[in-house]
Amino acid sequence: MNGLASTATSSEDLSSPHKGPNTLDDLLLESIDQVLSDLLGTKSREAVYDHLERNYSLAREKIPKDLDRFFALLEETFGKGSKTIGKAIIRKLFERLGWEFGEIGGFDFFDYLEAVRARIARELIEHAKSANRHYNSLSE
Repeated sequence: MNGLASTATSSEDLSSPHKGPNTLDDLLLESIDQVLSDLLGTKSREAVYDHLERNYSLAREKIPKDLDRFFALLEETFGKGSKTIGKAIIRKLFERLGWEFGEIGGFDFFDYLEAVRARIARELIEHAKSANRHYNSLSE
């Protein structure tokens, strides 16, 4: 699963009720969009994206691949509020995946994202093992 770190995972493979995005990156970007819209409004969200692209060459579509830089710029802009934004994004991501969010003391955005990737990997491995067992039982 070399592509997992780059989050190229099908949302249908995750048994998510959400249909549409094809990758974890897509779900993450939709979560970012929604949270920024909820917190700032749609016009302000678009202004943030425009500012990031014009001043830092960080296009909206590239954010999932450059999260460190995105959050550094959020922190520069919103200060400690960037941590609240990050937690809201993770909550929204869990919601989009159809998972219950449980807060873990000391975890930041990147800790939660790593936990999401690990869970997806476990679920994909279990799904593959189950399919293999099913195939083997049919071939016997």
